[in-house]
Amino acid sequence: MRYRVMLFVFLALILVAGVCEKPPERQWERGFFEPIGGKSFDFVQGLEKKSIIGYDDEIPASFLPLKLVVLNTTAKRINDRMPAGLVFNPRNHEYQYMMLLQEFSFTVPADQDTTIFLPTYCCNEDLDEPDEEAIFDMDIQVWERELNELFDLVQGKRLEGDTAVELAQEALFEITDYNGLTDSTRQKLEDLP
Repeated sequence: MRYRVMLFVFLALILVAGVCEKPPERQWERGFFEPIGGKSFDFVQGLEKKSIIGYDDEIPASFLPLKLVVLNTTAKRINDRMPAGLVFNPRNHEYQYMMLLQEFSFTVPADQDTTIFLPTYCCNEDLDEPDEEAIFDMDIQVWERELNELFDLVQGKRLEGDTAVELAQEALFEITDYNGLTDSTRQKLEDLP
């Protein structure tokens, strides 16, 4: 009986440790963001990525969205979501990495290609902004302390309109290119509706 209790306590501690795992510190040099570590991501079964390219026009939630073309290979509508922190890797590294700051949900009708505009943000201030010649691949969902704080701050916030989008972009650059999120920016993000 005592052995079972000890085994139960040991297993419970392992479970709690796994649930309470803290994200690691930044693993890249400031000014040289690239996705290191993190979680893999793929579409749900039945969806197939056709292309991801830069888009030359704004959308309400992003100055520099990416245009995703996805194929639904099934005979029914499919809903999927992309997590906050999902990074898009440029094939030409003169362009910036791009990132989702909030979870993004979308629906793809049955048996057809669908174009979706992704509300992405730039990660490398000194590199080129994406344009229609920039081709991207999905990379990983980053998982690290500083970026996770940003995702938590903007979760559920309305990142629409010039002011909110500029603030979110400034916050990401503070993390990727400067000395980290400032108290002033943190407060402005908290004050967003």
